[in-house]
Amino acid sequence: MKVDPLCEDRRSLHYAGEDRTYLILKNKYTGRWEFPTTKIFLGTTFLRGKQDMFTKLSKDSWKVKFSSNLPTVHTLRDFTIAEQEDLMNRGMKGVRTYFFTAHHYRGLPEFDFENPEIDHHDYMWIPKRQLNEYLT
Repeated sequence: MKVDPLCEDRRSLHYAGEDRTYLILKNKYTGRWEFPTTKIFLGTTFLRGKQDMFTKLSKDSWKVKFSSNLPTVHTLRDFTIAEQEDLMNRGMKGVRTYFFTAHHYRGLPEFDFENPEIDHHDYMWIPKRQLNEYLT
């Protein structure tokens, strides 16, 4: 695939084709940009969680290849007030988020934002140098 260096469409894989880009999604409830996330529960492997997340997002219309089964980095944060009030979180203290590196493997990126299990309604491919503009 040839890359158009003049592409200004941040929804295109051609945007910032000379850079490593990151997929960010806009949360339909908060309006904030964030990395794709999913919940995994006791007994769910990282591999299954990652695969299920992309299946929900894309109906398998495009494929990604994960570089490793091990996370690249992880973060910890306390629950928000709303999360503290959720009965499912009783006895827990916060959220641990794992980040994985993946590469676009094949297919045109399409997203199933009509799926009620998806908490997002927009997407962009952003180079690292622009992440601070969208993530707070």
